[in-house]
Formats: sequence, structure tokens, C-alpha cells
Amino acid sequence: MPKQEFPSPQKQIANEQLWFNTKKVILPSILLLTTNTINNFVISVMEERLEYRVYTYSAYLLKRFGKKVFRVGLSTGKTCPHRIENGGCVFCNPHTFTGEYQSKDLSIKDQYNDAIPRIKKACGDVQLLAYFQDETSTYGDIEFLKSKYNQALSHPEVIGLVVSTRADYIDEKVLKLLASYKVPVTIEIGLQSIHNRSLEFLNRCHTFQQTERAIKMCGNAGLTVGVHLIMGIPGETFDDMLQTVKWVSSDKYIKQVKFHNLVIYKNTKLAEMNNIPIYTIDEHIRNLGNLIPYLRGDIVVTRLFTSNIRRSQIAIGKYEGNKTKWMNYLRKYLYKHDLNQGDETDVKYDCRKFYK
Repeated sequence: MPKQEFPSPQKQIANEQLWFNTKKVILPSILLLTTNTINNFVISVMEERLEYRVYTYSAYLLKRFGKKVFRVGLSTGKTCPHRIENGGCVFCNPHTFTGEYQSKDLSIKDQYNDAIPRIKKACGDVQLLAYFQDETSTYGDIEFLKSKYNQALSHPEVIGLVVSTRADYIDEKVLKLLASYKVPVTIEIGLQSIHNRSLEFLNRCHTFQQTERAIKMCGNAGLTVGVHLIMGIPGETFDDMLQTVKWVSSDKYIKQVKFHNLVIYKNTKLAEMNNIPIYTIDEHIRNLGNLIPYLRGDIVVTRLFTSNIRRSQIAIGKYEGNKTKWMNYLRKYLYKHDLNQGDETDVKYDCRKFYK
């Protein structure tokens, strides 16, 4: 076995110096390349955020309040009068949108005690908007409504009020009350469509013209106005939906919009009808992607999909995935086709106002 030779201390030092001198050149180059690659990757990922293409509610809240804000769903405890008097809308099953803590006829304080700890646990230290979300939240005697709204705004962490309602339950008394609060107040109105034939099919029992007047009244009262739209109403084409979005963009009072994909729930009149066509999630995403460029760039998109879809409640249709995945599919669609909110309007969405 040959004798193993070890380098002298001097030679070993020389070899190590050579290795070090070589690495002084190579390592910084590797580090520079790695850093640039990482930076480019991060920039690439950042450039593909949904918020860079659509004026989302989270971007609006950050701009408006400068901090994380979350809506707390509340109920006045009143049943929708339209459901009592006219049987309700054909798509409506109240159990699909009323939270457990809202359906127990609890006081506002008890609803807060149930909801806020859950929100804090999930979202951290956020401030809150009181959101009267279910049923028709302007229905009732004015003193009754005043009591509910005042209780909601008395919570120390609540910094604003959101009220969801129907166009035919908005009057001067309600508007005067809402306008009297010294916090931001948003009123959401169920527009659904500008086509009266669609409203008749949905059994809304009001016309587009009534909604148009209600929106104007709310805007003139100084309230922030939002509208709900249903995408995929049977009988409507893409052009019909486009006409609705274009009208929303043309109305100076509308500041927010919620898109809902039509969902057919069990125990609804819609579920009893035969051969009702319904868009898949993929079709809804394509429709949204091609409608968004016609939505004025300064209108806040507070929702893109019907929320809280529970598969056990669905009568017709399949809904693979979840809202997070759907939002991601929409994001990819917008980037693939280079679509941005407001591209086809006079007011294009500029994300640089929110993300530096």
C-alpha cells in the first residue's frame, strides 16, 4: 500500500488561499445571480396579484382606513317583508345567507359577543364595520331601526356602518337617519339586473326604474352606494349582463358592486323549475373576466362570487374547489388575456394609488 502523502503546512495554506481567492470572485457572482433571480421572481409574483387588475374591497379598505378592517354580519331580527307579502325572490333560501348567531333572535350585543372573538381569532387585531347583511335591513319602524343601528355603532371598535336592503324599502326617514351618523355609511341595494323581464323572472316585485330612483336618493343623501348584481339569470345573454355593467359604470352615484353567480339552492322556487340553465364556475370566471374591463375603474368590487356556498344546500350544479381557488383562476384569466378593470371606460383602474 503506497504511503499517503500530506501537504506541508505551507502548501496547505497556499491551497486554501488559492481556494479563497477563487471563491471571492465566484461567490459574489453566485450571490448576485441568486439575489437577482429571487427579486425577479418576487416582482413577477407581485405583478400577478388580483389587486393589480381589479379594485378589490381589501384595497379600498386599506386606502380608506389605513388599517385592516373586517365586516361583522348583523341582523335586525326582522324577516324580509317581500318574503312575507309576495313569497320572496325565486333564488332566496334565507338559511343560506343567515349566520348561526344571526338566526337566534339575539340582541346586537350578543351577536357581537359571538362574532367578534371568531373574527379576532381568524384575522388578528382588526377594526370593524357593523354590517346589517341579511333580510331587508331598512325594514321596520324608524325608532326600531335607530335603536339597532345605534347599538351597533356603540361598540368601541366599530368605525362604520353597512346596511343591505331593497330599493322599495328606502325612504326619506331612513336616509335622514343613516346620513345623521358621523361615521362612514354604505347602503347596498339589490339591483340584480337592469332588465325588467329578469327582475320579473326573479320575482323581485320592483322595477329597474324604482332601483334607479333609490340609488339617486341615497347618493344625494351623501351615502356610499353599492349594488348587488346576479350573473347568469336564466334568459339573459352575455350582452344583457354587459348592458347592466355598462349602466352601473355610467351611474355617478354607484361606488361599489357585488357580483353574485346565480346559485340554485334547495327549498327555493328556482329549484322547483325544470331545465333551468346555470353557469359553471369556469363559465362565470370567463364572463367576469370579460365584463370587468367595462366596469369603471373607481368602483370598488366588494364581491366576485356568491359567498359561503355549502354543497349540502345546492339543488343543481357542481362547485369544485373554493372561493380562494376561484379567485386564483380569475386572476390567471385576467393576466392571460391582459384584462383590467376600466379598460373599456373613461376611468381606468390604477393600482399604483394603493400599492407602491
